[in-house]
Amino acid sequence: MIQEELHCTRSLPFSREDLLEKINEQLYAGQDGIRMMFLPPRLTSDNVDQFAYVYRQIQDTGYDVAVIVEQDSFESVRKIPILPGNSVKTEFGTLRMEERLRDDFCDEEDDFFIRDKDDFSHLGFFDHVSMLQLFHNDIEVIGLQLLEESPSLVNELIYVLKEILPFKNAVAIFCCELPARHHELFLTLQQLIREGNDTRLLNLIYSGESLIKGAGIFLAGLMTARDREREIRYYRDQVSGKLDPDDNLLAAHAGFPDR
Repeated sequence: MIQEELHCTRSLPFSREDLLEKINEQLYAGQDGIRMMFLPPRLTSDNVDQFAYVYRQIQDTGYDVAVIVEQDSFESVRKIPILPGNSVKTEFGTLRMEERLRDDFCDEEDDFFIRDKDDFSHLGFFDHVSMLQLFHNDIEVIGLQLLEESPSLVNELIYVLKEILPFKNAVAIFCCELPARHHELFLTLQQLIREGNDTRLLNLIYSGESLIKGAGIFLAGLMTARDREREIRYYRDQVSGKLDPDDNLLAAHAGFPDR
């Protein structure tokens, strides 16, 4: 049975006031046209500064819809489920689900389907909905999960994002992370991206050698940003000091490059 309202019963590790204070402490990076964000699925005390910084960049920007893409795993013939329901409720309030956009996704390709499993409490979807609710009370949301990261499925996701998102006033949130202990791998990844060496880049992603959690989702965000001519800017480039080995290197936002 498809639920009318998705209800998150767990709480974030910070109050609304604490999160707003942390967001307001962050500097605005001055990048316009932000349409993509890269963050872990779940907000924790270890990554809250990354969440605060990236969400600060869209604090004064209005969107009609947010598309939250993350990993999940369960047995299914089709591999890209979309959350059901007409609304989602968190401790910070209620937002509408974007049902028309959900139908658009499902109309595009066979691997997209509306999910009817009733336990979603583990998903990062609710953390990001809560963050959006801090200053976007009228935004609608949609949650996608990728059950496998095969090239065909990632390409299907990329194709649909490229076909649908340019016609929406939307921000896409790609849930992925790479611990700072793998900094050399991150530098290699960035070099391949700068050089446009897609052959080696795809091999690094699909072989598992990138060690990115949510590597296919990161790739989908990267290719979507490239298609929309958005430049990815990383949180790590905006902070000083030594990184903790568990810090995430992929926290970022993507907007228009400086002209």
